[in-house]
Amino acid sequence: MKHKLIAWLLVLAACFAFYASPTLAAERDSISVTGHASAEVAPDMAVLFGSLEKRAATAEEARENLAKEMAAFKHLLLVQAIPDQDIQTIHYSLQPEYRFEKNRRKLTGYAARADYKVKIKNLEKLSDVIDKSVNVNLLIDRVDFGLNNRSLFENQLLDEAVSNARSKAAVVARAGGRSLGYLIRASLGTVTGATRTMNRNMMMAKLEDGAAMESTPTEINSGVISVEANVSLEFALE
Repeated sequence: MKHKLIAWLLVLAACFAFYASPTLAAERDSISVTGHASAEVAPDMAVLFGSLEKRAATAEEARENLAKEMAAFKHLLLVQAIPDQDIQTIHYSLQPEYRFEKNRRKLTGYAARADYKVKIKNLEKLSDVIDKSVNVNLLIDRVDFGLNNRSLFENQLLDEAVSNARSKAAVVARAGGRSLGYLIRASLGTVTGATRTMNRNMMMAKLEDGAAMESTPTEINSGVISVEANVSLEFALE
């Protein structure tokens, strides 16, 4: 009985070694690392978000007044060489407005509103677009700064992150007396921080600074965008 028990234990040990050894070997023969790359770059384009809004006693009057301002806004953008495909009406509404008197709802008029998204590919035009847009009663919500060739910049940054990860892996491999082999797995993180936003409060502060003199243009400082990329790589060890 004792000999049978020992034989059975030896069989179990052999089976465990057979199934466990490939996993352990795989863990010993590979290395996982992360790579990082970051940069600060000056934006070369902007996206302006704003709205036009008109109120009137009748729906038709509100619609007509807004239509006139929409036409004036589009005209000034075209004069600034902003192409039609970069001018987008992202929302339009025409709704009644009410107030409550003695627990009863009373119609007070109608409000028409159009929300815009305007891409400005040349930052030198941004100041003029803002100043002239205010003259046609555009309410500016925010300005997002970005990059015209964002995908090209992202690829360069990801390439740097991959090189960073490979360098780390090679150092660790040499420390263990091994060399770096083929790439087993890669997980590419998205590039983050490729935009910078100037919100309405910041915009209003800029406009109020220039309100003292009508001829003073609005000065917008785009600053720089901090961008970073992360990757996770697994290499075989030789």
